[in-house]
Amino acid sequence: MELSDAIEKLKKHISNIYLSTGNKIGDNIYRGHLRTISTDIEDGIAIFISDILPGEYKIFLDSSIHIGGKKNRPDLLVVDSNNNVKAMVEIKANMGWCRNASMVIDDIILSDIMFKTHKNLTCEFSREENQKIFYGENVKLFLVAFTDNNSSLKNHVANKLYASKFDVFQFNLFTGWYDSLSNCEIEEFGKELVM
Repeated sequence: MELSDAIEKLKKHISNIYLSTGNKIGDNIYRGHLRTISTDIEDGIAIFISDILPGEYKIFLDSSIHIGGKKNRPDLLVVDSNNNVKAMVEIKANMGWCRNASMVIDDIILSDIMFKTHKNLTCEFSREENQKIFYGENVKLFLVAFTDNNSSLKNHVANKLYASKFDVFQFNLFTGWYDSLSNCEIEEFGKELVM
C-alpha cells in the first residue's frame, strides 16, 4: 500500500474510534474526561506498519517477555519472517503538555540492552501461541507520540534531542486532535521503518 494511502487509512480509523468515545453510555452517567483510546491507537499503528512494510512481517502488540522474574511488555515489535526483531516501538497516545520523555526513552534503552543481552526471547500472548524471537544488535528503536496537540514545541525539541543521543527515533505522528488530524512526522516515521 502507498504510504499516503496508509496514512489516510490510519487517520480515518482513529477519527472513527474517537467519535465513538463521545457516545453516552447511559442517560444518568456523566464522564468528565475522554474514554481511553490508547489500545485503538496501538492497533491502528500496527495496521499502518503492516500496510507499509514490504515482505512478510509479524507485528507483536503488548506481548509479555519474562526475563529474570520481571515481565516486560514492549508496545510493539516488528518481527521478520525469520523471527528476527527489526524494530521496537513505544507508543504514546499523547505526550502530555509538560511531558519530559527522558524517563520513557531511558526505559526503551534499558529494555533494548536487556533484550540484546538475552538475545533469544519468548513472546507470550493471552490468546495466541507463544513465539520465540531473536533480538539482535540492529533493532531500530522508536518513540512515537500519536499527536502533538498537547505537547509543547519546546518539549518536543528537547525530547527529540535526548532521543537522538541514544539512537532512538522520536516522532510526533500527527498534529491536531483525534477527529481532525493533520500529518506532522508520520511520513518520516513510515520512511524510517521501511529503511
